[in-house]
Amino acid sequence: MNESSSTFSKLATYAVALTLTLFVGFPLFWMVISSLKPSAELFVSPPRILPHEITFEWYRNLLGNSGSISLFRNSLVVGVSTTLICMTAGTLAAYSVTRFVYPGKRVFLVAALLSYMFPAVVLFISVYMIINSFGLVDTHLGLIICHCILTFPFALWMLKSFFEGIPCEIDEAAWVDGASFLRTFFTIIVPLALPGIFSVAVFVFVLSWNEFLFASVMITSGTLKTIPVGTAEFITSFDVRWGEIMAIGTLATVPVVILFLCVQRYFLSGVLSGAVKG
Repeated sequence: MNESSSTFSKLATYAVALTLTLFVGFPLFWMVISSLKPSAELFVSPPRILPHEITFEWYRNLLGNSGSISLFRNSLVVGVSTTLICMTAGTLAAYSVTRFVYPGKRVFLVAALLSYMFPAVVLFISVYMIINSFGLVDTHLGLIICHCILTFPFALWMLKSFFEGIPCEIDEAAWVDGASFLRTFFTIIVPLALPGIFSVAVFVFVLSWNEFLFASVMITSGTLKTIPVGTAEFITSFDVRWGEIMAIGTLATVPVVILFLCVQRYFLSGVLSGAVKG
């Protein structure tokens, strides 16, 4: 009886996991397949999953347009820069709040948490006015600052849970041996926290890569626009270029997939340790 119940439980778990995988994966599969369909097959009724004829017309249109290529370059610059800045500041801040006692620490943590709880649109006007006062509107630097503002609270609280999982005795032993705070941090603590750092970095990069609101308002020059903004421009009052939208959506997922594949070993262990600690 117990063995049969265990088998049924495993089958039910696999069934639920398969259902969820299909539910999440089918839209991505449909996007990739649609990007390979000729225009005549995009709106056939009833819809066909697999095309009768495969075409790379939409990819040729994108790759042959220098404006489309600049979208990927701009998104990569903004995403990588945001990730590097946010993770540098986030790791240092998370380490400080878990190891040191100083005035305003609790206020700092609560303020970071409250800022992350509010939707981005609530913070938009104040952030825009600050960026505009520095003359950074319509620049990648201004957009990077906006993305850092949006992602820093998330990175801080996630990394805080990882650093709390590292015993303080390790730091104290290094300090007794004469190591400085920064040397202890970079040579001992950071290697131990790498799974968590990589996990949070992936989330920060994806958030910046997919962000639309600030990118659509902060950037007005066509040569500086990112992928989400450029994709929206394929939808006009007179036409919706579904082929190009499916193709650019497929290409936009490639860097994210590559990133996950490169850090999946660290990502899985980091997510699990963060979930247990948090």
